[in-house]
Amino acid sequence: MASHRSLAVVVAGLVAQGCVEPADVSYGEVTSELSVASYVQSGCTTAVVIGLSRQIADEVACSQPGALAGFEPGGNLTFTSNAVLPYLAPAAKAALANVTSTYSIQVNSSFRTVAQQYLLYRWYQQGRCGITAAATPGRSNHQSGRALDIANYSSRITAMRNAGWTHLGANDPVHFDHLASADIRGEDVRAFQRLWNRNHPEDMIGEDGVYGPDTEARLSQAPATGFPIGASCGQSYDASGSARVLSIVGPDRVAPSSHATYSITVQNTGTVAWPATTRLVTADGTASELYDPASWTSQAEVGPINTTIAAGAQGVIDFDVETRVVSVETPAFARLALVDGTQQLGTLNIALIITPNGDENDAAEAGEDHEDHEDEHEEQPGEERDWNANVSGGCNAGTSSGFGALLAPVLLGLVRRRRR
Repeated sequence: MASHRSLAVVVAGLVAQGCVEPADVSYGEVTSELSVASYVQSGCTTAVVIGLSRQIADEVACSQPGALAGFEPGGNLTFTSNAVLPYLAPAAKAALANVTSTYSIQVNSSFRTVAQQYLLYRWYQQGRCGITAAATPGRSNHQSGRALDIANYSSRITAMRNAGWTHLGANDPVHFDHLASADIRGEDVRAFQRLWNRNHPEDMIGEDGVYGPDTEARLSQAPATGFPIGASCGQSYDASGSARVLSIVGPDRVAPSSHATYSITVQNTGTVAWPATTRLVTADGTASELYDPASWTSQAEVGPINTTIAAGAQGVIDFDVETRVVSVETPAFARLALVDGTQQLGTLNIALIITPNGDENDAAEAGEDHEDHEDEHEEQPGEERDWNANVSGGCNAGTSSGFGALLAPVLLGLVRRRRR
């Protein structure tokens, strides 16, 4: 019988964190909170800021009710990246559902927040992660709420057009826009500014929705997994039960017949603790295409988490997957469930692309990201937006004396435990 590597779980408190330590971290070590900027030099997936990005999207929903609608993979709809933030304008979501009622769609990217765009743009500037072009933060079409990148675009252009989607063409062949939906660019920036001010009343910045140097400075230091105080109205489109995913560290692209390790920071948002006997299994009970025979309990079960996660607390779940042999780029997806006995506590998604092209570890969002030119942008009634003003907005609205103290990492008493 193969020996099974235990799932490692780090139990934290209510304060957001995103620490991922090497596999042999000793019990009792203290780690520090990771900021958005801490990922500029490492990794190639914006899934590391998915917790903060969900807070931003939820705050947009609070301040602009009806601007975004959540959706989840299932049926003909699959994700190819853990960085997919499942939000679109309601009409765009309906148009996507129109297509997936008949055709399979593999989503690379949908709504993207300023936190994700910040990382993509910095990686592009550094020539990292296979990113050939990236819009400046605040100006990407993906921040509009009406943009979608799909992996199997070549066979879906007609179906997408028939459902009201515009294909960008050779400039960015994976990209589609639903131009009948309102362009909400800037609302994600404003949402971040509101979240920052709510959590830092001593260091307020302007809530103008414009990405400027003060906003960038705060964004770089914001916790990647999200603020302690989230959306103002408590609104959330997260459909994962009581398991709220805050960060996923691991590659979006993996070579065939290879192993990859994923570290998922998850918060128990329920009112009951998850016991140490909680198991991570496939949500539908069937064999997973990402089954790792060296570490999984069975083809449909990864194994127990081995540590209690209290209500409101966070933990990091580590596990391995194994990819199959393919000759062309092939998406692989697993919807996993946390199960206590017969009760499902929540779900986690793992998505990747098996790539035989030698570009493993590149970003799944490495397509030709772009921004609208002024003559292409359709202003909404009453809107007067200066797209060239992105370098001067987000000005400080109060004292900045508290900001310097934020440059030092916030130490958290986190421990990683492994069964020896």
